[in-house]
Amino acid sequence: MYTGIVIVPKATLYENPTKETVSDELLSGWLVTVVQERGRTLKIITDYGYSGWINSQNIRRISTETFHHWKETPTTAILCRKTTDLLKAPMVQAPVLSTLFMGSRVILCGNPQDGWQKIRTAGGYCGYVPTLSLIAPPTPVPTTSGCLAPDVLSEDEWELRSCILNYAMSFLGTQYRWGGKTILGLDCSGFTFMCYYMCGIIIYRDAMIKEDFPVHKISFSCIKPADLLYFPGHVAIYLGNGKYIHCTGNPNSFGCVINSLRPEDLDYRADLAESLLAVGSVF
Repeated sequence: MYTGIVIVPKATLYENPTKETVSDELLSGWLVTVVQERGRTLKIITDYGYSGWINSQNIRRISTETFHHWKETPTTAILCRKTTDLLKAPMVQAPVLSTLFMGSRVILCGNPQDGWQKIRTAGGYCGYVPTLSLIAPPTPVPTTSGCLAPDVLSEDEWELRSCILNYAMSFLGTQYRWGGKTILGLDCSGFTFMCYYMCGIIIYRDAMIKEDFPVHKISFSCIKPADLLYFPGHVAIYLGNGKYIHCTGNPNSFGCVINSLRPEDLDYRADLAESLLAVGSVF
């Protein structure tokens, strides 16, 4: 057993070593624990508790010191744009060294200058990105509002809910892809995971409320924007006024779209509205 780090822009996680079924995607700079080796395939556990099999060339073994450097150092940052080109020099005309996805973790090299920041990726590339493409690893303020009216919620909670919704809307129109977590394609729980992850909250990666993760069940009467709607094998983010955003493989509304729980709306999905299992919240 040892610690590794993803060194490619996007790595596919499979359910079994035969790599016949995709289960998840991991991004550059994400940390994993390797628990088994089978040829060129590794069984890993992610730092959010998901396990599966990954090609060994996508992972680099790291020391405990390097692990803490990537996990805890103030010189790490997260890419916050849907995609970001890593450029050889701090100018838009420079050659592209690599293209990274939202949520990738990088190391900052020095201070920003003239709107550019030099970074190093887990794969060893050094180059420049716009400073605006980076955020510090977020640490949200915990809230304990419970079932309160919107006008009495704390400013911190509304800021966090707005953060989740902003990331959700940024994926609108993205195609559906089983196991996906990027602008190239998302599945339902990959979509909700990334929207919360970018705001510093690790929710369970599948479409269920799971013990030991921060989402807990609430009454539908208490639902607020950014809470989660759970259906059989599906999950969505509530927007308010009966609307929700989700990433669906349904061929009639394929991809990241907005639908409604209200029968009078044109974007009403009866199959989902009539099978709502639970409402979940981290607040």
